[in-house]
Amino acid sequence: NVKELMRYDHFGIRILDRRTNKLEVVISSGIPQEALSVELFASPEGNGISGYVAATGRSYICPDVQRDPRYIPGLDHARSSLTVPLFLHDKVIGVFNVESDKPGAFTEDDRQFAEIFGRNVAVALNILDLLVVERVSTRHRVADDVCSDVAGPLNDIASDAASILDDYIGH
Repeated sequence: NVKELMRYDHFGIRILDRRTNKLEVVISSGIPQEALSVELFASPEGNGISGYVAATGRSYICPDVQRDPRYIPGLDHARSSLTVPLFLHDKVIGVFNVESDKPGAFTEDDRQFAEIFGRNVAVALNILDLLVVERVSTRHRVADDVCSDVAGPLNDIASDAASILDDYIGH
């Protein structure tokens, strides 16, 4: 269990929207809605630790959130955090962030483990994205096939109905 191995209290995964540079929350646990609704962008300044990690591609251990100017408060009781980039083919696609109610909760070993875990998360999210795209593409193909299969008989029905109306108008 990742939670037991890393001893965190809360986590969040944000995916980078390449069009807007915004970090969108996709999965979280124990983080209040107010914190999730904070808009963060991949930028080294003014977008918290997650924005910094997404922009630089470098992991970040924050031993004391109360003393770190990059930390944007989200949890009332958070005292330390660990944020790692999610890489796919050498590109940052998001961030994995864990927080603890204890100061100094994360070590270099935790960082290394989180980076490895983050690679697996990135691959899983990419596979999920590919499946969704394939599903949408398949739906469109099926809808197009059904429309073309139904178009002929519908045209025949419309033509027959128009012919019947023409035959009986005025009678």
